Amino acid sequence: MKNYMKQKSKEEIDLFIKLLCLILIFFTSFLNANEKVVLQLKWFHQFQFAGYYAAKEKGFYDEVGLDVEIKERDLKYNNIDEVINGNAQYGVADSILILYRLKEQPVVIVSPIFQHSPSVFISLKKKNISSIYELNNKDVLFYPSDTDGFSLLAMIKKFDLDVNLFRERYKDDYMRLINNEVDVMPAYIANEPFFFKEKGYDVNIINPTNYGFDMYGDMLFTSEDEAKNNPNRVEKFKQATLKGWKYALENKEEIIQLIYEKYTQEKTIEHLRYEANAIDSLVNMNVTPLGYLDQGRIRYISEMYKYYGLTQSKIDLNDFLFDEMSKKDKKIFLSDEEIKYLKDNPILKVHNFDSLPPYNFTLNNYPKGFVIDYMQLVAKTLGVQIEFIQNNTWKESFDMLKNNQLGIIPSIAINEERKTFIDFTNFSLVNFQMSLGVNKQSDIKGLEDLNNKKVSVVENSFMEDILRKNYPQINLYPTKNSKEAIDAVASNRVDAVIHNLSTIEYFINKNWLSNLKTIVLKDDNIQTVVPLHLGVKKDNLVLKSILEKTNQNISEKEIRNLVDKWLKNSFFEEIKLSQMQHDYLSNKKNINYCINSNLMPIEKINNNNTLGITSQYINIFKEKLNINFNPIEIKSTKDALNKLLFQDCDVITFVQNEENMNKLVNLSNSHLSFPLVLVTKLDKTFIASLKSLSGKKIAYVDETYKDMLVKTYPQIEFVKVDSLKQGLKEVKNDEFFGLVEILPIVGYKIQKDFSNSLKISKEIFNNVNFSMATSKDNQILIDILNKLFSSISNENKDKIINNWISVNYEKNVDYEKVLIAGLVFLLIIFIVSFKNRQINSINSQMKKYIKIVDENVLTSSTDLDGNITYVSEAFCEISGYSKDELIGQNHRIIRHPDMKDSTYKELWETITSGKTWKGEIKNKKKNGDYYWVKASISPVFNRKKEIIAFTAVRVDITDKKRIEEISITDGLTNIYNRRYFDEMFPKIINSAKRKNELVAFLFMDIDHFKQYNDNYGHQAGDEVLINFAKCLKQSLHRSSDYVFRLGGEEFAVVYQVETKDRAVQFTNNLRKSIENLKIEHKYSSVSPYITASMGLIYKNANEIIVDEIYKQADDLLYEAKRSGRNQVRVNE
Repeated sequence: MKNYMKQKSKEEIDLFIKLLCLILIFFTSFLNANEKVVLQLKWFHQFQFAGYYAAKEKGFYDEVGLDVEIKERDLKYNNIDEVINGNAQYGVADSILILYRLKEQPVVIVSPIFQHSPSVFISLKKKNISSIYELNNKDVLFYPSDTDGFSLLAMIKKFDLDVNLFRERYKDDYMRLINNEVDVMPAYIANEPFFFKEKGYDVNIINPTNYGFDMYGDMLFTSEDEAKNNPNRVEKFKQATLKGWKYALENKEEIIQLIYEKYTQEKTIEHLRYEANAIDSLVNMNVTPLGYLDQGRIRYISEMYKYYGLTQSKIDLNDFLFDEMSKKDKKIFLSDEEIKYLKDNPILKVHNFDSLPPYNFTLNNYPKGFVIDYMQLVAKTLGVQIEFIQNNTWKESFDMLKNNQLGIIPSIAINEERKTFIDFTNFSLVNFQMSLGVNKQSDIKGLEDLNNKKVSVVENSFMEDILRKNYPQINLYPTKNSKEAIDAVASNRVDAVIHNLSTIEYFINKNWLSNLKTIVLKDDNIQTVVPLHLGVKKDNLVLKSILEKTNQNISEKEIRNLVDKWLKNSFFEEIKLSQMQHDYLSNKKNINYCINSNLMPIEKINNNNTLGITSQYINIFKEKLNINFNPIEIKSTKDALNKLLFQDCDVITFVQNEENMNKLVNLSNSHLSFPLVLVTKLDKTFIASLKSLSGKKIAYVDETYKDMLVKTYPQIEFVKVDSLKQGLKEVKNDEFFGLVEILPIVGYKIQKDFSNSLKISKEIFNNVNFSMATSKDNQILIDILNKLFSSISNENKDKIINNWISVNYEKNVDYEKVLIAGLVFLLIIFIVSFKNRQINSINSQMKKYIKIVDENVLTSSTDLDGNITYVSEAFCEISGYSKDELIGQNHRIIRHPDMKDSTYKELWETITSGKTWKGEIKNKKKNGDYYWVKASISPVFNRKKEIIAFTAVRVDITDKKRIEEISITDGLTNIYNRRYFDEMFPKIINSAKRKNELVAFLFMDIDHFKQYNDNYGHQAGDEVLINFAKCLKQSLHRSSDYVFRLGGEEFAVVYQVETKDRAVQFTNNLRKSIENLKIEHKYSSVSPYITASMGLIYKNANEIIVDEIYKQADDLLYEAKRSGRNQVRVNE
């Protein structure tokens, strides 16, 4: 029995263990199961969503624990609402998401995928509609909703076109274009053009991007609920998606087959290929990092929605961008030891250099610069204070660090000696680009030219250490600081200075050292781009850890703001104070200023926060003077004058600049100017002149306007009221005929409280000037204010005004209510007008505040001789010229000497023949610098179809060009570019010379490529270049063989073979391989296919002169062309 019981007990235990194992297995698999989420597409399955398919099918979602269901669009439902309502966690939509957010919908952008919108207008080529200007009076098929084609509609409105919109849409309605039912239709550049190509129709495409309407295309988004409750899941989904897109774009053919076999067969393989190639340019991965989001661009698009009347709200990015949301919730987790350290050291002592601009320097005895502002961010994040310790030399700083008199050196390079007494953070703030400063007449080009030359360098700097170790033949001239080092070369005491590029350029600009130029160093023997870290005393690992944790908490936006402020924008806008002015501020400590809350959008105090135009000026003053400004609230100008008299206030920020006021106070230079206007009820008829209001009672608020009103219009009874709100109420109740006030203040109030009852009827005075004021006995402060105003650029002054005026004049414009007694007048338009027709004087005044589009589109017009007749503000900004300097000048004023005559010859031949020329142009700025644009230049016709002028629209591509210059790879063909050729070719030849090797240099270009581009289009031309490069690359198999794209259709190959016969044989095989690609070229006189002409140089490397071989090969190439093309010519 006992044995039985034991056996029974054992069986029960075994059963229990088995059950326990099953339960554990179940829960383990349950816990390890991938999270199920749904991705809602914006349309049907196609290559437009290739990255998501790749992420799913290649296992990228699985890797991060996500089981993703990809749902195509069901037209019965709004795809964005599907995400908002929780039916899907993620979705794909375009810039319409910004409008949703402006309308307070809980959507969150996770990551942009398409940097450019695919929305375009398309027309049949035979219609001859090739530019936006030719859309006037045309029949245009459009979307039922304005928001679906917003960039297209905005372009129509911007250019004031009268078009007939047909909004009824149905499947395959592209046939309406073929059947001549409409002239133009909207399309996706990656989709509809294929249908026309397939049916044999040539088309013209009008792309809003070319006219300044560059919207984001597809963006990955989620709901606010998902972003807040599952931020880790959102981040994982984002990273896996970006990985999927990278894979899809690098393996297009594989993903095309995947889509066709697994997701849809609605499109042919050829259609999917077409779509894939078009989407490449929309993602723009070779130029812009995948998923990159520009916050300024989001703001600009939101302003466009406001400008065209689709919203009145202002965008708040904090809860709209996932990256910002995740950073906002980030917290620093300090250890007990780190918390104790900060408690024991509530003031961090930080090194402030005397002269290392724009990073760390002293101005008017105050610390300034990129790292100074960064350390203030650190202090704010940690809740500690910073004491900046000013030192002139590195040695002083090092000694203080060793003796615990200094805690942090915030901008320091690493070298072996410093490692003995400094611990460096694991991150760097900025990079030093080592450069030379030399006299403009100097022949010095690099370090190799400095042998036995005298070179200034900052003593004990890392640069001195590098030079002493690697270039002992250079005679060093050590100086105490950067300023002395640069002064030494400016005064010809040394031959060159070696320092950081930004610092040299700072002093050149600041001190007008026009005799100097900079040379960026490139050297294989030393590191020329040097990261700067934060340094703490050796073994102070607690402080080092605190700094590293804090840096992770500081957002990219905060860092980008510092970069924009110090490393991009003009940090030369500073003020130079006299000793007396400096002493005044040192003794003053605080400046009290009067602010009137009744003057929005000029100024207001709200919950201890100052708002409005003057508050932005005060913030700039604080920054430049490093002194505290305290706001004192007042109710009227009279109240402000009393406080000034009794010294309760030092400054009044907004008073009229007029004679009587000038007798009472010191007035600064006028910094604001607005029209004085008359407000009446909506039912009042048009007022031609105020003289017609004889005997009427008109209210005013500010006493300072009374004298000029009574003097100009003595027949009108002007009555003072206590407040603007009271006066407007009494106008509404017919107690006064009207009220006078300056436009922005009364416009703001009407818009806020009286939009349905009052209107602005008449401009009384065009410009009323306003200033800041001090008491009569405080001339020194008014002089400081004038210096401050002078230090702010006109561009920044305009931005300050636009920030507030544009916010407040964009609502509730009702055009029907201004049709009075049969006279059609457009009354005052606050900011956004849908269509400018008759522009009266107040419209003109307001236009300087509403240039949202004008300031972002580079446009100009010329007469038939190329003399400039119009330029946009954006064009002036990028070129550095004012409108007055440009208008009347020939366009040659901006021509850069690097541009070939042949380019301009082709340009003029094209536009004078009545066609549009498109291409990339390098232009020269007023200061001698350059910028690149992608230009579209078109003729302007009169009714007789005669050319009467030319107009150009440009897109700034300077950053793209600079990236191309930095990169060694050609962005289109993925082979080495001209820059890398210039760098590598001499090295290849020199290496071959040392080995006494034979070298073959092959120079070629594509036959009749211009004709190909003209007839097949530039997109097809790009495909030729890609396939041509691929053919060259596949023909070369050794690591010592190189292929380069030198520019346009010119290519070069450098390779090594044993004999001349083998070189010639290889070249002929290559030539045949190109023709065997069988790329149709029916406009070639040589072959029905694409071919190439070639010049071959084959020599012993020791016989080659690098500077001459290119010319020799070019001559042979020319001979091959002259002999009939599709040939090879070889040197004797």
